[in-house]
Amino acid sequence: MLPLSPSVGMLELMLVLVLGVSLELWLGSWLARLAYDNPVFPRVWDSVCAPLLRSAVIMAAVLAAYPALFGFRAAPALMSLMPSEAARGGTLFGLIYLGRVVAPLLPPLHMRPGMLDAVQGMCAVAVVFTWFADYLGAVSASVWPGLLSALALFGMSVLLPALAAGLGRDFGAHLDSRYHFNGLDQLLGRALGMVAVAPIMMLYGYLLGMQLGM
Repeated sequence: MLPLSPSVGMLELMLVLVLGVSLELWLGSWLARLAYDNPVFPRVWDSVCAPLLRSAVIMAAVLAAYPALFGFRAAPALMSLMPSEAARGGTLFGLIYLGRVVAPLLPPLHMRPGMLDAVQGMCAVAVVFTWFADYLGAVSASVWPGLLSALALFGMSVLLPALAAGLGRDFGAHLDSRYHFNGLDQLLGRALGMVAVAPIMMLYGYLLGMQLGM
């Protein structure tokens, strides 16, 4: 039975995403100091390491928010949902990881990392939902939420992360100039941008879960 509100899953998503992006920024800064005389490091970090870490954070957020992500109070354990062919599950997640590295090379996504976060998050949600639906025997369940819902999710993916990241950077820059915090604009920008991805993932998961709760 679907609960009245997916707020619990939303909080779990936000917590994991914010902790993950904070770890990403701290780790990147720490490694940059260690390799300050290596001009190749920033390019390798930005193009390979950071995207893979962000992918891991998004995957962890999806797994942490299950089953509230789909609007359920209780559900089978994640391990029991895994496909019988272990390679099948690994391949799906591997493709999502690979897509995170390749997607920024595409012009529409190059300047929209927040949109990429949202799209990757929804892909991860779709993978887990497929396992969940297969376990329950819901053969008619689909990862397609409907045309109007898909358009709404697309619009949210374009606008919400970019708007939240911009507000975070502006507020962080104000605090930087006033209280001399170093790099707070980058931290708040990325953190709020990731927070804005949570409701998109949650809405998508809830729309999919409604198929199982009917």
